[in-house]
This record gives sequence, structure tokens and C-alpha cells, in this order.
Amino acid sequence: MIGSEIREMIEYYRRQGAPQDQQMIIALLREVQEAEGGVLAGYVIEAIAQAYGVKSAMLQAIIRRIPTLCCEDAPHRLEVCGTCKGGAKLRDYIERTYGVKSGGVSREAGFVYRVTPCMKNCKNGPSVRWDGTLYAGADEALILRLVKG
Repeated sequence: MIGSEIREMIEYYRRQGAPQDQQMIIALLREVQEAEGGVLAGYVIEAIAQAYGVKSAMLQAIIRRIPTLCCEDAPHRLEVCGTCKGGAKLRDYIERTYGVKSGGVSREAGFVYRVTPCMKNCKNGPSVRWDGTLYAGADEALILRLVKG
């Protein structure tokens, strides 16, 4: 599910000529990638394709052609609250253990990692989202269980 910010971008670029103007599609993909923490998630690409009535394969072809565009090729998404009390220790653990920084992909562990703004769950923090599911009171053991499946 895409957020309102991405929907607004899609509409803005529609008014600018996307999807007929490939340069507008590229500009949209760059802007969305930046808003999403440096990686274009598969569900976002699919939503853009659907909104413009094009095949996601066309967008994937554009992404492969532009070196600055980075498509998510990991099966999972790990988001960690950037403001939670105790979150800094958890973020440090993830970054050290899996060798990943926010906006990056841990191909070995199979997830895209992103530090997000407040998840509005402060009293139960630190909070993480794994594939869209919110987990409160997250710790190293939870992260290990999620990654191992």
C-alpha cells in the first residue's frame, strides 16, 4: 500500500506528461526512490504501473537502464523507527550484524532496510515493521527471528 506522498507524486507527474513522456517517468522514479529511502520497492513500482495503465515490466526496464535507480530485489522489508527510545541501539545492531545502512539491501539476509520517521507507537518502542507488520518492544532476538523466518 502506497502512502499519500507517493500518490501525490504520481498525480503531479501525470499532469507533467507521464506516462507518455519517459523523462517524466524517470523523474518520478527518482523522486519516489528518494522518498522511499533509496530503494524502489516492488509494490511501489506495481502501484505506479497500475496508476498509469502500463506494465510493471516497462518500469523495470527503465530502472535497469538508469544506473542511479535501485530496485528492491530482496523478499522482505525491515523498517525501524528513527525516533523510538532504545531504537539507536537496535539500529546499530542491525547495521553491524547485517552490514546495511538505511536505504540499503542486505542481500545475504534478504531484506531492504530503512530507518523511518516516528511510527506513532512511542510508549511501546522501539518499534519495527517487517513486511508491513508492526512489532512493538523490538529487540535483537526479534530481529533475528524475523530474518531467519
